[in-house]
Amino acid sequence: MIYKYNKYDSINSFINMFSSKNICNEYTILNKCNGFDFEKNKYTDNCFACLFCIFSNTLYKEFNRYWNDDLISKYADTMFNGVPVTPPSAKNIINCKYKSIEYFTSIDETSNIQPWIAGILQNIGSTECRIGLEIPVFNANYNRNGRLDICVINNNKKMLILETKTSLDDALKDERFIEQQKKYTDEINKYSDDYLYLTAFGGKETDLFPIDSIYCTGKIGNKTLRFYNFVKESNIHFISANAIWGICCNYLKYGKQYSWDIFIDDIFKDKNCVGLLSSGKIIYKDSKYYIEKIKRD
Repeated sequence: MIYKYNKYDSINSFINMFSSKNICNEYTILNKCNGFDFEKNKYTDNCFACLFCIFSNTLYKEFNRYWNDDLISKYADTMFNGVPVTPPSAKNIINCKYKSIEYFTSIDETSNIQPWIAGILQNIGSTECRIGLEIPVFNANYNRNGRLDICVINNNKKMLILETKTSLDDALKDERFIEQQKKYTDEINKYSDDYLYLTAFGGKETDLFPIDSIYCTGKIGNKTLRFYNFVKESNIHFISANAIWGICCNYLKYGKQYSWDIFIDDIFKDKNCVGLLSSGKIIYKDSKYYIEKIKRD
């Protein structure tokens, strides 16, 4: 699938639909994932079930033929139950370039994780929504201006803003995600008070698990401990690519209760919630971080 967005000069322009150009820009990941052969009209063994293209009714049917009808349903029901959930790998795992959604999102920010998340969010709103990519942010208190990686807004002007990182390692190299949150939210606050700002991580999700979790893989070098110190000190809120994938599975099975503007918004209304992973909410309470399952209504 090829999705579209308009170009905006600022966050105010995005909120109020003042497009700098009356031209739709297109974006896709289909030239990168190599998971679908359009000449033969079928999925290839390079497909790692990222769900980006599934919102075409024709491709949805073909996807179910290739992966079996119960794949989305099975994964939907295993998400957010307290343990990490690893999305499926490509069947051609030895020779394909991208073996899984974790690997795909860990490689390139602007051509992999950013358009992939944008395409998912654009299709899982409770109402029609608009996407903005690389929206300029100007802040006189900083030497360099920035850009909001992904913005999505619904008809009621509820907004989700994501700063994308290919991995925890990538984020910790320069720690810019900390400054970016302060710089960007100071500007966003001038125009909206109905938004959620999250840092979205691709790559190895278990690096993001709390340091006391048996699933945490970021203990060597104290990178997870370092990250959670930033979470506490700078009020960072985050979400993983695996969690977004799981929300999409649930949206496809259960409908609009798993829309980004309902489900994600409700998750982070919990004042103790700092993150969302495939295992559930990451809660900070009584000076400890822990995983909390998400109950299904």
